[in-house]
Amino acid sequence: MQKRQYTMKQINLLSALLLLCLYACNNKPYPHTMQVADKLVYSNPDSACLLLEQLRDSITTEPKATQIYYQLLNIKARDKAYITHTSDSLILEVLHYYEDKKDKTHLPEAYYYAGRVYADLGDAPQALDYYQKAAELLEGSTDYRLQKVIYSQMGELFLYQGVYEEAMKTYKKAYRYSALTKDERSIIVNLCNIGTTWMAFDKQDSILHYYTLALAQAEKNKDKESITMMHYRFIDLYIQLKQYDSAKAILQTVILSTPPQETAQYATVAASYHEMGKFDSAQHYYNIMLKSDNIYALQAAHWGLAKISERDSNCSSILYHLQHYNELTDSIKNITDSESIRKMQSLYNYQLHEKESNRLKNQSTRQQFWILSSLLTLSILVLVFLIYFYTNKQKKARLENSLKELKRQKEEQYQRSTQYIEDNKHKIALLEKNLQTINQSNNAMQKLLLAQKEQILHMNCKIEADQKEQSLAEIAFRQSDIYCKFKDAANDNKPIDAQDWEMLRIKVDRCYKDFTARLQAIYPVSDIEMKICLLLKIGINVTGIAQLTRRTKSAIVSARKKLYEKTHGKVGKPEQWDKIIQSL
Repeated sequence: MQKRQYTMKQINLLSALLLLCLYACNNKPYPHTMQVADKLVYSNPDSACLLLEQLRDSITTEPKATQIYYQLLNIKARDKAYITHTSDSLILEVLHYYEDKKDKTHLPEAYYYAGRVYADLGDAPQALDYYQKAAELLEGSTDYRLQKVIYSQMGELFLYQGVYEEAMKTYKKAYRYSALTKDERSIIVNLCNIGTTWMAFDKQDSILHYYTLALAQAEKNKDKESITMMHYRFIDLYIQLKQYDSAKAILQTVILSTPPQETAQYATVAASYHEMGKFDSAQHYYNIMLKSDNIYALQAAHWGLAKISERDSNCSSILYHLQHYNELTDSIKNITDSESIRKMQSLYNYQLHEKESNRLKNQSTRQQFWILSSLLTLSILVLVFLIYFYTNKQKKARLENSLKELKRQKEEQYQRSTQYIEDNKHKIALLEKNLQTINQSNNAMQKLLLAQKEQILHMNCKIEADQKEQSLAEIAFRQSDIYCKFKDAANDNKPIDAQDWEMLRIKVDRCYKDFTARLQAIYPVSDIEMKICLLLKIGINVTGIAQLTRRTKSAIVSARKKLYEKTHGKVGKPEQWDKIIQSL
């Protein structure tokens, strides 16, 4: 009996040893090189990639769990080293393994890196789906570092997809987890991201608040890189707000302490100098951008240099930079195969383009306003000191200005007219004819002509849209209370007070796009002359104008004739002035 018991103990002991051996085989520790690489992933991802590459051949002899974690570690190291993912085959194998095993330890991280892979591949919806799965698995856990990067990446995708409310929510979560991990750099980045997202809601106070918090945190940490980053963010913001003095002050500080080194920084500096009218400095930084291998930076640089050349009337330079700009634009279109990726990649260059386009549209008006203001200031000084000797010269200068302004506004009117559309159509027909006759090998000229055609088509569409907008504005104005009040007063001889006149001016300016300012630019009319012109503009007849201004009909006729004579330097008819008013 005792011998039988001893035999059973032996059997039990052997069975336990066998199970331990099997367990040890199945839970074999990761190779030492792999463990070292795992520790280096965050601090030195390039070295981690090199160590993992050394294991490529020998890893096939390791257990399946080790091989799968090796693949995940490879993806992780390449991601941290900013190597773009080009395939989803490896991550899918990793996902399937951990999903089958229901491995809650590695699955959240696998989901996160699946999101990173699909973000690089341009599939934003798929990336967001994996990020969401990772976040759900981590809910309630203390792995704040992974949760921090998950929500940060989700915020980035939401922001560039235009889903701003979701972007704000996820960036705030990322900030909360950054604070829990006490990751000072991440805290700064997420504060900055929240501020950037507020731009979509046009909340200037909120943008400044979060940018200020981010800069204060960077200065507290003495983090020079983050301080520089925030300075460039402030420069971009102040340029957008047209607070050029503030932008200039920061820009001078930044360039003296830490000159731009990255392509995006050169772009910010170039655009800033361009906006502030420092074209030589802008040109310098655009030329530096031309040395970049970033296609979007090159596109932005050629566009900026083309606009500077346009200002200098340098036709050969304009054609050179426009040709390269169009070629780069074609290249970008060819490599962009996804709407979400197009949206993310184009932000860098498109905003600079749009900002510059809007500036050029308003440049002529601002220059004319500046010239007129200068002439008026000079005229006042001349009147003070030499009123007798230079009276005639002042009148002549004013007449020249009036004629110049009339000519300019007539040209603007033509450029918004149906006739201009028809003339553009004729130009398009000529371009198409030229395209047919050009040798097909002359690719550069073809692209230039096609670009000109596209620009003219875009111009026609804008003119037609403006005409429709103007028509709707006039219909709305004629249904307004103030219009009806003046019509009734003109017919029934009812009194009109100063408040009514001011309301009429506001409504006419709103309907006819700064009518009174453009009238004053032609000739500095008096208060009564302005009232006559406002009433002419809204279609009140001479009898009604006389009643509303408490003048005689002959005085109204005389005022219209004098206004024409003052602005043209010759005798004219009242009806000629009426036509000018209707054309404004």
